[in-house]
Amino acid sequence: MTDTPSRDPAPGRSTFSTASTLRRDFTAADCREPAIRHLHDYWQRQRGMHRFPARNELDPIDMKPALGGITIFEIHPKADGGFRFRYRLIGSAIVARDGFDMTGRFLDELPLLQYRALLLGRLEMLARDPAPVLVHNKQFYDERWYDYEAIWLPLASDHENADMLMACQIFARTPSSHVGLPVVGKPGI
Repeated sequence: MTDTPSRDPAPGRSTFSTASTLRRDFTAADCREPAIRHLHDYWQRQRGMHRFPARNELDPIDMKPALGGITIFEIHPKADGGFRFRYRLIGSAIVARDGFDMTGRFLDELPLLQYRALLLGRLEMLARDPAPVLVHNKQFYDERWYDYEAIWLPLASDHENADMLMACQIFARTPSSHVGLPVVGKPGI
């Protein structure tokens, strides 16, 4: 494992995933993974009557079941109306799986090019229209297909305007039965 991403990812590190199932209208009961369900419920409690909770209102101890799979992105608006996204935090399970730590780096430095494009599309969609999103996907990783579930949750220092996006991604422990060639979904899907 290395602390910095290489420009030539290790063989077997894949960026391929199938088109995601993405839902904005969901409840905790729709979450398959207990850690995702826990994080959804916790986010709802912390936001209270506000549109979004602030990052400083979240306690890592209360998010313990999900911590290894959590990533927090800062949203940096650009002069041209677009956005740049900086990894504020990346969970230990993600660092262990990927073999590098992106904390403090910008998304455009991610060496997995197709995965970067998928993430950029999703992050831009959520920066423009922030709302909780539940994702079910299959990803080709280390030469095997895996199911994963992810949740995306906006955070806002002022409780209204999202300035961060928190995601939690949990991979199934065993490979999936998916067959066929890897397909990259449209950006944002």
